[in-house]
Amino acid sequence: YGGEGIIPVVGRDGSNFITSSGRKISPDVFVEHIGDILDGRYSLTGSSDIAFFEQLIICDDKVGRYAYKGLPDIRVVVHNLIPVMAMLRLPTVNSDGKANLHLGAIAAGIDIAKGVTTHVVDNKKIVEGPKGLRGLEIPYWDEILLICSKVQIITNLGYLAVDIALDKTNGPVLLEVNARAGLGVQIANLAPLRKRLERIRGVKVTTPEKGVRIAQDMFGNKIEKDIQNVSGKAVVGQKETVDVIGKKGPMKVIASINPVVEGTVIDKSLAQSLALISDDASDEGDKIKLKFTMADIRLQTIAGLEDLSSKDFKLVIGKRDLGNFLVDPSRTYKSKGKIPEFKGVSPDNMGESSKINYADIDNILSDIDRQIKILHHLRPVNLEQERITFLKEKKYNPQFVYPDLKFDPFRLREKLKRIECDGLALGQIFNSKRREILKKLSLVEHIGTDAFSDKSYDLFGLPDDELLDAARAFLDAKPHSFPYEDLSIDHEEAAKRFDKIFNDYGLDEWSTKIKESMVSDCMAGKKGTLFVRKGSMFSEVRLKMLIAHEIETHILTAENGENQPYKVFNRGLAGYLETQEGLAVRNQMLVTDHDVEKNYWSALSVLAVSVAYEKSFYEVFEMVRDLGFSETRAFQVALKVKRGLEDTKLRGVFTKDFIYFKGFNAIKKFESEGGNIKDLYIGKFNLRDLDLVKSVPNLAPPKLLPKWL
Repeated sequence: YGGEGIIPVVGRDGSNFITSSGRKISPDVFVEHIGDILDGRYSLTGSSDIAFFEQLIICDDKVGRYAYKGLPDIRVVVHNLIPVMAMLRLPTVNSDGKANLHLGAIAAGIDIAKGVTTHVVDNKKIVEGPKGLRGLEIPYWDEILLICSKVQIITNLGYLAVDIALDKTNGPVLLEVNARAGLGVQIANLAPLRKRLERIRGVKVTTPEKGVRIAQDMFGNKIEKDIQNVSGKAVVGQKETVDVIGKKGPMKVIASINPVVEGTVIDKSLAQSLALISDDASDEGDKIKLKFTMADIRLQTIAGLEDLSSKDFKLVIGKRDLGNFLVDPSRTYKSKGKIPEFKGVSPDNMGESSKINYADIDNILSDIDRQIKILHHLRPVNLEQERITFLKEKKYNPQFVYPDLKFDPFRLREKLKRIECDGLALGQIFNSKRREILKKLSLVEHIGTDAFSDKSYDLFGLPDDELLDAARAFLDAKPHSFPYEDLSIDHEEAAKRFDKIFNDYGLDEWSTKIKESMVSDCMAGKKGTLFVRKGSMFSEVRLKMLIAHEIETHILTAENGENQPYKVFNRGLAGYLETQEGLAVRNQMLVTDHDVEKNYWSALSVLAVSVAYEKSFYEVFEMVRDLGFSETRAFQVALKVKRGLEDTKLRGVFTKDFIYFKGFNAIKKFESEGGNIKDLYIGKFNLRDLDLVKSVPNLAPPKLLPKWL
C-alpha cells in the first residue's frame, strides 16, 4: 500500500523502461509487475485489482527543485468540505523517488491560510530541511484547496485525503483520493488533527468555496494578521526596508526601527542624493520634511540629519512616527534583494533603471481589476423583495442572497502573484495596485461569511475617533429642515439632461442608460455609460449636484486618465476612491446656492459605518431616522453599510462609504495649504500619492476640467 505499486517512467533505453530514480526495468519485469497488481499484491484487502497507466506529470519547478527525481505532491485532509490540514511530500533518495513518508520521503507542513510551508519532517522528526523549503509559497494554493473540497462532494466520503501534483503546464492535477489519510501530516504541522476536526464539528458548510474560507479563517497561522486587524496597526521588526520619496523619485532604504529615540533621522548623504537638501548643506541637526512608505503605510514627518555612513542602515525611524505600528523584536529582517542604486525618475533613465515592462503590467492589472466588480457582487439578487418586506415590518432584518462570482479568483490571484515591480515611481504605483486588487479578491470571496467585515477593513479601513468627531460636528450643524425640493424630473428627463452635458464637454463616447435596479439613483460606469435608476425622481438642485459629482468629477477625471500612457490612471491607482469621492462631495457642495440634505450624507455614512460594525440593519436604520433623515435615506444608508452580509441581524459592516467624508476633509486641508485642485484631475489617484504621480514621466496635464473651475 502507499505507493509501492507505482512505477514512474521517465524514458526508454532501447526496450528497457527508465524510472524516475534512473533504474532500468526490462519489459519482462514490467509485465510481471503488472501481474502482481492484478493479483492484488498492492491492494489493501489483497483482492484482485486493476492496473492502469497515467500521463507523466512534469513537476512545477518551484516545488520540483526540492525533490529527488520523483514527483512531489500535496496532501490535503478534508472533512465536511473543510480542508483541515495539509503538507507537501517530497521524494528522496531513500524513498526511491516516491513521495510516500513511510518509504523515506520528507514532508513540510503548510499554513492553510497562506499556502506557505512551515515545519519539515523526516522520519517523524522535525528537521531543518533543504535551504529554502521552509517558507516556500505553494503555487495555486487557493485553487488546490477548492479542488480538494470539491472532490469530497464527488466522492461522498466524509473524511479523506486528496493528493494533488503541480504540473508545469496545467497547474494543479488530481493524483488520487485516499480514504485513510495517515497521521504524518500532524507532525509536519505540529498540530493535532483531532483538535481541528473537533473545531469544525457541526459547522454547516453549503459550498466548497465556503469550506475553503472557513479553513483559512480557522486554521491559518495568522497571528500577526489578527494583531493587525484588532489593533489597526502594522507589525514591523527592528529593521525594515522602506521607500523614501525624494524630489527625483523613490529609493529603497534599510531603516532601523527604534522606539527608544524620539524622532526620525536620515543620513545626510542620502538626503542629498534624494535632492532633499542641497549638496553644500553642512550643518548636522537641521530638520527636513521627509516622506516614506513602510509596510504599505505612507508617512510624512520632520527628520533630523546625521552622518550614518558607518551604519548598515540609512534611516532611523523614531517613536514619534511609530504610532501606526507595533514593533516585534523577534521578527527577523529579510532583505528583499539588493537595494538598488538611486538614479531618480526621468524619461532619460526609465529604460536604464528598470527592465520591467510596465505596459504589460498595466494591461494585466487593468484586466484583472475590470473583472472583479465589487459593487455588482455586493448587490443582493433579492434586494427588491427584502426592501418590501423591511418597509412592511420595520424591525425585520433583511436576509440577502448574493450572485455567484463571475470570475475565477484563484487564477487571477496567481497572475497577480507573478507580477514583480521595482522601486521606481511606476513600480511603486503598480505594486500598490496589485496589493489592492488582492484585497479586493479576498473581499468578494468572503461575501456572506464571518470574515467579510475584516476583509472590508483590510481594503478600506475604519473611521478613527478624529473623523467620527468631525462627522458628528458636521451633522450637528445640519438644519432641522431644508427648502422644499420639487422632485418633478423623472429618470427619462434626467437622462436627456445628462446627455446634453456630455455634449457640452465634447464627451461623444459617453451616454446615459436607464437601469432597472440599482442601489444608487445615478452612477458613472467604467465603459462610457452613466447609469440612472429606473423610477428615480430628481429636483433641479439634485440634478446639478449629480452633474458635479458624477460627470464633472468622476467622468472628467476618468477621461483625463484615459489620455495618460497607462490604463491605471483611468481605472484608478490604489486608494483612488477616497480622493475621487472626496472631490465629488466638495464639487457638489460648490455648485449649490443653498444648503441641501445631500451635503450631509457623507458625514452620515461615517456614523453608519461605525454603528453597523456592532449593530443590525434595523438598528442602523433607526439611528439614521433619529438623526432626522427620511425612511428612504435610512434604508439606503443601512443597505450600503450592511451589504455583504447574508443575515443583516448580525454584527458586520461594509466600510467603504466612510471614505467620502474622509476624502472630503483631506481635500479641504489640501486646499487650505495652497494645493491646486486641477492637479487632482490628472487621473484617478489618492491625494497622498500626488508627489509620486508627478514624478512619473510623460504624464499629460488634465485636458478636461469643470467649466466653473
